[in-house]
Amino acid sequence: MSEDWKKKKIDNFVILNKILGKGTYGTVYLGYMDTGQNQVRIAVKTVPMDSVKQSPQILNLIKRESTILKAVEHPNIVRLYNANRTLNYIYIFLEFCPDGDLRKFMQGKKEKHLSELEAIIFLKHIVEGFKELFQKKIIHRDIKPENILLSNGIAKIADFGFARVMEVEMDEPGKFSRNGTPIYMSPQILRGQPFSAKCDVWSLGIVFYEMLYGKTPWQAESQIQLEQLILNKPLKFPTKPVRSQKVKELVAMMLQVEEKDRLSWQQIFENQVIKMNEDMVRQNMNEIMKEDPMTKSMSLNKIYLDQYKVVGYLHTKIEDYRDDSKNDLDGLKQMFDEENPDLILSQYQKEMKRRESFQKFYTYYLYERNVAFFINYTQLRIIKLQTFGDITLVKEQFLQLIFMLARNQLLHLDKINSALNSNKHDQFDQELWGRFIVSKDCSRLLTTIKNDILIIKDVFIQVREKCPQFQQFFDKIEDVKDFLGQYKQIISKAIEILKTASTSLGKDVYSGIYYLKICLNPYDFFKQVDFDFNAFYEETENASLEELLNLI
Repeated sequence: MSEDWKKKKIDNFVILNKILGKGTYGTVYLGYMDTGQNQVRIAVKTVPMDSVKQSPQILNLIKRESTILKAVEHPNIVRLYNANRTLNYIYIFLEFCPDGDLRKFMQGKKEKHLSELEAIIFLKHIVEGFKELFQKKIIHRDIKPENILLSNGIAKIADFGFARVMEVEMDEPGKFSRNGTPIYMSPQILRGQPFSAKCDVWSLGIVFYEMLYGKTPWQAESQIQLEQLILNKPLKFPTKPVRSQKVKELVAMMLQVEEKDRLSWQQIFENQVIKMNEDMVRQNMNEIMKEDPMTKSMSLNKIYLDQYKVVGYLHTKIEDYRDDSKNDLDGLKQMFDEENPDLILSQYQKEMKRRESFQKFYTYYLYERNVAFFINYTQLRIIKLQTFGDITLVKEQFLQLIFMLARNQLLHLDKINSALNSNKHDQFDQELWGRFIVSKDCSRLLTTIKNDILIIKDVFIQVREKCPQFQQFFDKIEDVKDFLGQYKQIISKAIEILKTASTSLGKDVYSGIYYLKICLNPYDFFKQVDFDFNAFYEETENASLEELLNLI
């Protein structure tokens, strides 16, 4: 396409001269699809017919991608809306994923890798997509971080140019062409041998390893060298960051060199790492219903905390803000009717600016919420240590400490709740804040905070009923500063008692003391709004005894 064009219209699709990215054989532009009721933002892959004439194989790849994507529809697979062909171009109209790809997400991390929890969640998303592909007997053959797109916390499999439908059983090796990206290719593809759907298991294993460690297990300067390394250099796991044994075992089973030894897709679908969440929660709930009220409240709090300890990108779903404003929607429809590309691009830029601002608001209050939940995490750590006899605070000291931690967390959450229900904000642009507080995003965030408050308040009430004298004493403290003064005194006293209680305390006790120390002034430690809480918990829980001693 020439550089001076502004808009193209193909049937009910509008393509704008706004490049989103470039692929192997084409350019991806921003576009919109008019459904008759609303306008859906899309990505449009364009391929010049000149390129097709020079390399007829490109046309086969495009046809194959379109055919395969038409056959699948799944939330973890990028959706195909349509494909069209003109004299000069082939157009593929695809779902728009606003958050880039998995590579970009990893590069945004300080250490270029994800926490184990984040990696598992993304793995689950990708595996869910592969359930659909497996059912349709489709192999992808080019799984890599660049081909995993992200949309509002959801990972989606993309780029099916090298995909194909298997004519044999999925686990039965066949002779196929050597397509893909070498560093993620299975040994069978690298060696030009027959391979099965397990080639995607290998590729996903490499991606999973990369999510966990920030690098692939084998690095080479040529395809031949890579093949030799895979065959002769055993898979190794770095000592840092520390990863759970069950996760390392899954990676190792996905990266077996011989296909007969490698996990099948059915085995992955049933793997403990993929299924553990729902099974663990179900088992825990059965046990909890037998407990007394106070223990039940604390146990339910623990389950809730385990699921929502850190709320971040994977829990966000920033909406397309055209949905939040009828005037915006009507305006966009008018732009389509008038076919005004400048206005459509201007509207897109406004929406992106608004999305960016809304993301800042969302991130800021998720950060505040995660600080509050750190206090809850500390509270549960102390409860666990006391319950199992690792620490032996006298009953009154123990309940007083739990009471203060719960109350402080409620103060944090109530502050967030009040801010999200206020029409004014001192730190943010008033017009954008006004739009945010009536948006679906704010409503969803408020729901999270209210759920947090309900769970914590239940624990707070149970402790208060055990020791009503605490409540009577603290009811007299009206000023928050006075409360925080008492809070810090009690936390400091608990720290001193625990530090002097024994000279041979275990790791769990030292990490508990460390968490209490942070609770004294959490904002002195969690200084940035984009603080990586997942990485913090992971690093602290896996720290050595010596490292923890240095921290306290």
